[in-house]
Amino acid sequence: MGYKNGSLTVAPWSNDGKAEPKVIMTSHCDGEVWGLNVVCIDGKNKWRAITSADDNRILTYDMINHKSLAEG
Repeated sequence: MGYKNGSLTVAPWSNDGKAEPKVIMTSHCDGEVWGLNVVCIDGKNKWRAITSADDNRILTYDMINHKSLAEG
């Protein structure tokens, strides 16, 4: 399922209806990205990309594991 906020979610089928949906992608949803910062945490292999956009959100991504970490 795709949502207006730019996320994609997979909702697995279950007979009891208790399966939890899983977010598989998070992105910005309005306008263009106008801020980008890439940082390495503690000088180790913990690379983070921080983006901001016209949708008034800040997103942080784990660049090594290719996943979204936080939204503000």
